[in-house]
Amino acid sequence: MVSDLTIISVSFNSAPVFLSNWKSFLDITRFKIIIVDNASFDDSGQVLSQSFPKHHILRSESNLGYGRAANEGIQQCLTRFALLLNPDLKISEELVTQLLATAMKDGDNTAIWGPALAKADFSDTQPVSTEAVPGAAMLFDLHKMNQVGFFDENIFLYSEETDLCYRTRQEGYLIKLCPNVYVEHIGGSSSAHHDSLVYMKSWHFGWSRCYYLNKHSLYSQKYNPRKMYLNCRFKSYIGLDKINRLRYRGQAEGIKAFMRGEKAFKENGNPQQSPL
Repeated sequence: MVSDLTIISVSFNSAPVFLSNWKSFLDITRFKIIIVDNASFDDSGQVLSQSFPKHHILRSESNLGYGRAANEGIQQCLTRFALLLNPDLKISEELVTQLLATAMKDGDNTAIWGPALAKADFSDTQPVSTEAVPGAAMLFDLHKMNQVGFFDENIFLYSEETDLCYRTRQEGYLIKLCPNVYVEHIGGSSSAHHDSLVYMKSWHFGWSRCYYLNKHSLYSQKYNPRKMYLNCRFKSYIGLDKINRLRYRGQAEGIKAFMRGEKAFKENGNPQQSPL
């Protein structure tokens, strides 16, 4: 079973998170691990390489974004299954094995599985079909996903898993939530927090949401760029919390940039709102 799976994770200034959540797992696991370090501006790439020398640490020269970086890892896979995991998950070999066993026993036309990441979703029941699973934990059958493709590389951050799940369903494959496998999601700790980083992420949240809706012709009376922009702009003024005002301002500017025809990446390949 071990030879059927490769585990992939994406790091951005995330070495402390890996050391906190994954160290015991990485020290003992028999699964192949690929960590793509997304040009961390701290020493995460070096720390990860030194801390886990038996695993494969890919160090990117630029910040590729979540989907592009995940694609880099997936391209290195020689196994049938690939498990994409955020570093802010509490994982163990037992949980990974349980999720893989569930997928290998699945007789349906399923291409993606996801564990329960919230206690409310955890139960002793069989996997159930769903429209999407969170990008924080996605198990792929690569034999099927090669027909679908992987993450849209026009997206830097956010909506990439929503887009991928949508395209997977369009190809006729199932996506399943596995309630009997619970993985604790610490959440919000995958990278360090700075005002500029909060703004950058929020900008891309707004841009990517519009890109996804436009790509699949999913605009509605409620979800159209102008209304989304006005709503975010309004909330950026009235919010009582400074960080929430910053988030809504970033989202509004990302939506406006999309409406102007701007892309998520600059001409030099770096993401919009990055300092480079």
